Amino acid sequence: MTTRKEAISAAALILVQARAERDALSPRKAAEAAWYPGHRLGSVEAIEALIISQRKQVLATQQAHTIRPLAA
Repeated sequence: MTTRKEAISAAALILVQARAERDALSPRKAAEAAWYPGHRLGSVEAIEALIISQRKQVLATQQAHTIRPLAA
């Protein structure tokens, strides 16, 4: 029988794999994959713009938390 901890670990692994697959797509391809009739953003273009914005935010956050060597 699967324990709760094992189930959570398995679900986390699936989520990590799905995010890696999604993040490997271009913003356009990811938007096309995310779109469905009645999507709250309305169009593939709007979803694509959101994805681009979110990816820029992630990069900025990563850069802000990167330790850089001191200038000589």
